[in-house]
Amino acid sequence: MSENMEKFRHIDGSEAIVETEYIKIHFQHGGHPADVGENGCKLEDVIAVLQEKLLDFQGRELACEENATALYHLDLAREALLVRRRRREKQGILGSRDKHKSKD
Repeated sequence: MSENMEKFRHIDGSEAIVETEYIKIHFQHGGHPADVGENGCKLEDVIAVLQEKLLDFQGRELACEENATALYHLDLAREALLVRRRRREKQGILGSRDKHKSKD
């Protein structure tokens, strides 16, 4: 893989840019932002956008139980990613490709 192509890969080797007809997401690529600078969003950022949209719905005539359920699960997803980040920090492997231990 050329050096030019590597900069568009996420730390795990997957594509850093996800693009469909109506969506374009630039994920952080090349390593931890402290090491390579901030150059894209995190999964948590995408979840936050979805949460904001659903909260907007919930504040208007579009409020419903299903939106509330989706918000609940998005919050669980965000929390799980936060736990993962804290574990990786605690284990000294944040920003690396090393696997972390999921149980403390």
